[in-house]
Amino acid sequence: MDAIDLYTNHMSIDQKVRNAPMNELQRQVYLAALGIENYAPRWLLPSALPSVACVLPIVDSSQEQITTSLTIRCVANEPIVELSGSSLNLLSAIAELGEQKKSSVPVNAATILQQLKENSASVVQPFSLSVYRPKPGFLIIDSRNTHLALPTDLFLHNFLRSYFKNSHFTLDDEVLRWPLIENRFVSRTETDARNELQTWLAVENELRPIEALWLMGESASRYWLAADMDWLSVCWSTQSIDGLPLSAFILPSLNELLQKPAQKAILWASLP
Repeated sequence: MDAIDLYTNHMSIDQKVRNAPMNELQRQVYLAALGIENYAPRWLLPSALPSVACVLPIVDSSQEQITTSLTIRCVANEPIVELSGSSLNLLSAIAELGEQKKSSVPVNAATILQQLKENSASVVQPFSLSVYRPKPGFLIIDSRNTHLALPTDLFLHNFLRSYFKNSHFTLDDEVLRWPLIENRFVSRTETDARNELQTWLAVENELRPIEALWLMGESASRYWLAADMDWLSVCWSTQSIDGLPLSAFILPSLNELLQKPAQKAILWASLP
């Protein structure tokens, strides 16, 4: 609730204040608490009572504590308005809120550019993954990099043919692109990518129960592992999937295996 809401809702707190017309001293107290020096209404409501001039009391500057009640006597035989202790507490809260607004950081071009820079640093750029289902219950997710133009499908086919000992398998490549919904007005942080991809994997497991899962490369691993886990430190090992009752074998991507043939020996030695 901001200061304007407090100013508006206060009229329903004290019955005496609600039944009496607003006088100039009350008006000045509220405006001072809101941090408004000069105020002129745009229009007057038809049923609004006119402001009444008041005789301002002499305030002792040495007084440090606010009394629990304040009596305001208006001229022209207007009614006496008493502010209770709860009303004064509300005014104090409004004054504190006004002070917080005054002490806030000013908005200028430099702060706006700084905020834009900080927000852009946390945005995850769109990426795509290759999804393979060589056998029922076996799911392979690989980090794609089409700029390298390496024969990743042929390499995976030859590797699986040796891994499955020439048994029948299929190798249809399905491209999984993130963000899953192309909408430039939707945020694209790492948390968003993690939530969407974990939801996708949970649905995939419901439709086709997963018995073996290989995550190959950084993009295919980091969003399904725990947020504080570095995929390089757990590469060549089996790790639990964050938020799902699944485990995955973490591997380098197919592109990385083709670029570093020495890792093929580590791959064969690490297979579960």
